[in-house]
Amino acid sequence: MRFAALYPLLVLPSLLGAGVKTTLHCGVLIDGLSQTARSHIVIELDGNRISAVGTYDPSKSPSYLNLIDLSSETCLPGLIDTHAHFIASDPKAPVANAVLEEKTRKDLLQTLRYGFTTIRNLGSDAVWPSDVRVRSEVEQGLYPSPRLKIALVAPNYQDFRVKGPDALKKKIDEIITLGSDWVKLFGDIGWADPPRYSEEELRAMVVEAHGKGVKVAMHTIGPEDSRRAIASHVDSIEHGVEIRDEDLQKMRSFGIVYVPTPYVIEYIANHPGVPDRESFPERLARATDTFERAFKAGVKIAFGTDAGVDAAGFNTVNPAGQFRLMVQHKMPPMDAIQSATKNAAELLDMDKLIGTVEAGKLADIVAVTGDPLQDIRILEHVDFVMKDGTVFRSPR
Repeated sequence: MRFAALYPLLVLPSLLGAGVKTTLHCGVLIDGLSQTARSHIVIELDGNRISAVGTYDPSKSPSYLNLIDLSSETCLPGLIDTHAHFIASDPKAPVANAVLEEKTRKDLLQTLRYGFTTIRNLGSDAVWPSDVRVRSEVEQGLYPSPRLKIALVAPNYQDFRVKGPDALKKKIDEIITLGSDWVKLFGDIGWADPPRYSEEELRAMVVEAHGKGVKVAMHTIGPEDSRRAIASHVDSIEHGVEIRDEDLQKMRSFGIVYVPTPYVIEYIANHPGVPDRESFPERLARATDTFERAFKAGVKIAFGTDAGVDAAGFNTVNPAGQFRLMVQHKMPPMDAIQSATKNAAELLDMDKLIGTVEAGKLADIVAVTGDPLQDIRILEHVDFVMKDGTVFRSPR
């Protein structure tokens, strides 16, 4: 239990015995599946799994085992951020040093306490195996964290330092062999760069990854980046600041998921001292326009924020702040919630385990005081967090 001493107030998942029965009494349940909430619900757990979900019966209250009273709370599935950068690193160092390792652990713990029980970490600039090691330590229960899916990247990873379909396919094979859950590609890096890859190169990499059972996420900014990514059948468009209507229709047809990240753009636009800050309001306008058009076009949207990015202090904010921006831009609260639960789980191919509250799923459950369908910002104040059947935060 290498890091247990750092977190004396937490019960680590590895300490739990199998088959422990627990019952949650939720005043309201938003299960991630239905378009409506249900009142006075009991969620019965067997170890780290949900065994049953039903209506609370006061006459049976004595028979509910290890009852956790959330009757004044709204319960939801554990939240999922599909675009984060929480593994701290120094590109000049051969491995993450002890200070950076401790920062990573603290940031992951804070993210879990915000209610995010799963994240997809899309790169850290570290030497590639470091991300694999962090994921392994989390899986072993060495310290509390959201469960992790990772995409391996390294300094100058953006162009892999090679060109041509065959050379790029070898790079795809390399990162998959090292243990990457996802492949992350870049259309461009700046806000005005031309696309980095030809369609032939993109298609070769996507086909190679898919042939090995690995999905591809692609960072795009401009419309041509997005067009090439969509034509190449990537699995998710990350950021997608500008996407043409005809390409949004193709995204919907191809089943490509959109992971917009407007929160970080808004945050930078509102913080003095950021280089080129004056251009960010216009960039935010483009990003939110694309978001509105994508939702209207029926493109599946998954919640992702760029959380952890070190930009004017954005790495310290609660990722749930993005819900407010999504609702402001014409997404109904229930759809915003499902973007961070059901849709996100489906994107990560984890929907048989997480993303909804139903029998057979892992016991990832969060709760808030109030109704997030009336005020989405309530999700910025999660006061109960259960991951894998273990409580990491309880209402005061």
